[in-house]
Amino acid sequence: MAWNGLTILTALADGPRLTRQIAATLGTSSRSANECLRRLRQRGLLTSTEGNHQLTEAGRAALASGRQITSGPCDGAATARKGNNLRARAWRTMQIMEGSGLDDLLGLLCDGSEVDAERNLATYLLALEEAGYLTPMRQGSDGKRRWRLKRDLAGEQAPAWNKKTRVLRDHNTGKTYVIPRRKEASHAA
Repeated sequence: MAWNGLTILTALADGPRLTRQIAATLGTSSRSANECLRRLRQRGLLTSTEGNHQLTEAGRAALASGRQITSGPCDGAATARKGNNLRARAWRTMQIMEGSGLDDLLGLLCDGSEVDAERNLATYLLALEEAGYLTPMRQGSDGKRRWRLKRDLAGEQAPAWNKKTRVLRDHNTGKTYVIPRRKEASHAA
């Protein structure tokens, strides 16, 4: 399904339009049109007042530049969903193992080509724990933390973690968790 952002901006180039007018231009429902309008507002490309929408200066500049306008998140707000990245491999491994720690996963999954694998995986494990996917196990004699994945929450796709926005998104259930910032290094050991 194509996104109608550019079509909406083009329709608004001649002046303000009502939601129902934009929906008619798109040949869609007002509800669908509102979702597109909301995303354009978030990007600062239009303003809306009581169902009446008009371009901002940024919207006029975007339209004039001819640049492609996509529906996805901007400013690094997307969460990675690659099927075979380190986090996805860790998720699948935790689904199989009865319990695992950071060192276990690094030893099993890393070949040395990964960039900053320890910190990447440590922050991911902490985000999963904060969101309730991992249950901490009793620490071993080495003092290292271990977790058990809660089987009832373990969907096929690994939850996607965006460290910049501190958002963990479970694409299996559609749930989103905002993870508060804390001292990660001391908790992941």
